[in-house]
Amino acid sequence: MFSLPGRINWLNPLVLTGVFVLLVAALKGVRPLLYWPVDGVRVVGSIEHVDKKRLQYVLAETLSVGFLASDLNEVKEGVESLPWVAKAQVSRVWPEQIEVAVTEKKPVANWLQNGFLDSNLDAFFPADRVDREALPKLAGPKGSGKRVWDFYRALSARVKPIGLSIDVVSVAKHGAWSVHLEDGPWLLVGKEQTTERIGRIGAVYSSLKDRWSDVRLIDLRYPNGFSVEWVQ
Repeated sequence: MFSLPGRINWLNPLVLTGVFVLLVAALKGVRPLLYWPVDGVRVVGSIEHVDKKRLQYVLAETLSVGFLASDLNEVKEGVESLPWVAKAQVSRVWPEQIEVAVTEKKPVANWLQNGFLDSNLDAFFPADRVDREALPKLAGPKGSGKRVWDFYRALSARVKPIGLSIDVVSVAKHGAWSVHLEDGPWLLVGKEQTTERIGRIGAVYSSLKDRWSDVRLIDLRYPNGFSVEWVQ
């Protein structure tokens, strides 16, 4: 018969040595599991424009260290760095697979020469730009996407009831606005009193309606009127 001591002296050199040996053994046992390779990656979501080769490259790079050792936040950031990706969610599927849920960006407008505004009104510039001619064409300085979009929406609300639609809205660095009406003329709105000038478009169109196809440009930058440039 023997009995275990009621209290272990953790400062005893033999006890400390035993604990160290156990920790080393546990680490050696866990380490191979930590770096166990990823057996497969499942990508879910509707992927129409995301470059699949670039996506595969990002996943291969960020998951190369193993199933448990991979930093899922790093994987997420890598996937979301791709031009067409709006959001990514990454999770482990035990015992050795990774699931990546991808949400693509949805363009609401063309931006500058080779970009888009997404549904958050952020500009992005994919290398494989797809045809979106039906979307409005907007342009402005860096960071002005929301401002230009809001102007476009406000102007659209003005011209739609009279049967007009907007093709292009552009703001220069110094703040002057110019607009092109679909199948119609250019409008010079300027940078001051834009609300009042936009409000006159209905009256301008009414006075020029009979010769609308002959109008090349309308300058609204007058206090109480406008000027017209005719098609030559």
